Amino acid sequence: MSLLLEVAGAHATQLPVDSISLYFSEVREATKQHADLWDKDIYGPLLIVDPETRQVYANVADKAGILKPEEGVFSGILPVEITIANTDTPWNGVHWAMVKLPLPLQKHDRVDLMTHELFHVAQSSLGFEFLRDENVHLDDKEGRIFLRLEIAALREALQARRLPQAEEHLRNALIFRKYRHLLFRGAETSENSLELMEGLATYTGQMMSGRDKWEWRNYLITRITAFEELPSYVRSFAYETVPVYGFFLYQKDNYWNKKIDTETDITVFFSDSFGMDMRIILLSYVKQLAEEYNGRVIAEEERKREISHRARLDLYREKFLESPHLEIRLGEINLSFDFQNVIPLDEDEGIVYPSIQISDQWGILTVEGGGALLRSDWRWVIVSEPLEIMGDKVTGEGWEIKLNQGYFIEKTATGDYLLSRKK
Repeated sequence: MSLLLEVAGAHATQLPVDSISLYFSEVREATKQHADLWDKDIYGPLLIVDPETRQVYANVADKAGILKPEEGVFSGILPVEITIANTDTPWNGVHWAMVKLPLPLQKHDRVDLMTHELFHVAQSSLGFEFLRDENVHLDDKEGRIFLRLEIAALREALQARRLPQAEEHLRNALIFRKYRHLLFRGAETSENSLELMEGLATYTGQMMSGRDKWEWRNYLITRITAFEELPSYVRSFAYETVPVYGFFLYQKDNYWNKKIDTETDITVFFSDSFGMDMRIILLSYVKQLAEEYNGRVIAEEERKREISHRARLDLYREKFLESPHLEIRLGEINLSFDFQNVIPLDEDEGIVYPSIQISDQWGILTVEGGGALLRSDWRWVIVSEPLEIMGDKVTGEGWEIKLNQGYFIEKTATGDYLLSRKK
């Protein structure tokens, strides 16, 4: 789930067993070396998957015996109903950390990626429970402006030559954050949930990667500079914010992370850690402070974006809510999507995913263009109307469904379509 690790060079996907063994060994060594980070060695079940062939390599056996041992590595073919992504997933009685080929060429990046996903496997035992809150306010003009100002202050902190200067930038970053929270009711809660889940996973991966302090700082600068160019901040911001605050907290307390749990308000924790006083945050002061971080340019860029973005949202509403479309009821889903490019509509309408794969008891939906609307309750997904229905294969604009036996597509009285189960 890293912004940079996804684009890591061309690596051959047909790998010899000794290469796979080396990757597992690298991670096992890193988690053991950093077991004191969480007072636990988070090494556990790992899957390395080739998305083209679905060939899978594991470090342990699955409970169903599908994976066959060969020189200490277990291999087989991943079933089509299991979506392939850098994530954690239950399969055949085991909770796995899954990473997809090609893996990053550099060892630091490989270990970073795999220990990130291992954190998700271990997070429940570490006291962190997953809460799904959507940060739709970060697609709003004001939400984006004050997140970008926070990010700009974090970048200045990383580039500062002295720690006191860096900490002043960190306090300013928190001022922009707290003002953003004042603008959007509930923002502190929804942001906190994602930062505790993905921010801590990213921090864990970076801590275990083996980078030294200066390599880590330069890596953070590269990431945070690239962040602003992402099309969406809704699901991606936490991967950048927590590691930067964590980088500086580590200089003060190597084990700051062990002082937080699911109930922690991480903004309050950061504020206390960096000596931010509790003064009232006034708009006049925030505007004055924004001038130090290119605030006028950021505001103008976001004003221009908002104009075109509103038109884009209207097109999606027409496509998924007004024009003929296909509605699919969701049950126990397995999904994979690009978290850097999600597009919220209104809170009661849902979020558009330009690309997504969903598997469920009815089959597999693959969206590679045109998008899909996942409703806010995660109970329905909507795609454009079907263009062709041929047996168990249904296709539309940029999407395809492979139906399982016993399911079909029917046209309703309203002119829309519904995926239904045969009686």
